[in-house]
Amino acid sequence: MSVLVLAEKPNQAKAYAEAFPKVEKREGHFYVPPCSLLPSGGNITWAYGHLVELKSPQDYKKEWEKWDLSQLPILPSRYEYKVSADKKKQFNIVKKLMKEADTTVVGVDIDREGEAIARLIIQEAGCTHKKIKRLWINSLEVDEIKKGFQNLKPGEDFESMFEEAQARQISDWIIGMNASRLYTLLLRQKGVQGAYRGTATSLSS
Repeated sequence: MSVLVLAEKPNQAKAYAEAFPKVEKREGHFYVPPCSLLPSGGNITWAYGHLVELKSPQDYKKEWEKWDLSQLPILPSRYEYKVSADKKKQFNIVKKLMKEADTTVVGVDIDREGEAIARLIIQEAGCTHKKIKRLWINSLEVDEIKKGFQNLKPGEDFESMFEEAQARQISDWIIGMNASRLYTLLLRQKGVQGAYRGTATSLSS
């Protein structure tokens, strides 16, 4: 059973690699030969934080590219994701390795944000049907990493964390995309130039 370990960032992946013998550094990942922790061997790769992000308004409708009060609120019927433009090379490496593996070990940070980073990559790579395990450790010390790999947890135990993170991500998108446009356009009507980026304030004169 071949395994892909997905870390959140390169230094995390490097720490995992140091827990295994005879690891080989390759482009965008580490190759792990068969050993006691991974009997069939595998690979360790990484994200650079969010490799996958929510689509921009103009990705849904061309008319949403223009900032216009008549277009608000911007509410897609279904929220979709895309690979971040500057991270496509690493995503393609991760995707290829993930498709070749039987199991993905989610080794990102142990919080909702980390869970979302990994799950969205798995989703965008088309690998949600494959087995998922979770590495749940509080330290990058070698002994702690080895202990974690000996006690991998079922991926389904952490699906609710992803759902919570996704709900927050979408709500932030809705508020951010609509509020920034609304207040910027209203301020421009009052002769104030520039894009609004702060907390909503009174627009009364």
